[in-house]
Amino acid sequence: MNLKQREIRMLHANQIRQRALHDAQRLREALDLILRKAEGPPRKGVLGEIAYIARNALVDATPPDPDFIPGDEWDRI
Repeated sequence: MNLKQREIRMLHANQIRQRALHDAQRLREALDLILRKAEGPPRKGVLGEIAYIARNALVDATPPDPDFIPGDEWDRI
């Protein structure tokens, strides 16, 4: 493996790591919300809410791009 291939593989591995950390944080937040709803007072529809949170937590979410510049800031550059 030459140096360029190694560099590309390292960048790819770092992107995968960052994505996994982002997903783990989202899943922790969803589990915390589910726990609070489950431990709360019983009320109608809470199981549906928990199912909704669980389904949405499993949906793949793209982490925010640190290099993204919003439109209004882009105009000032």
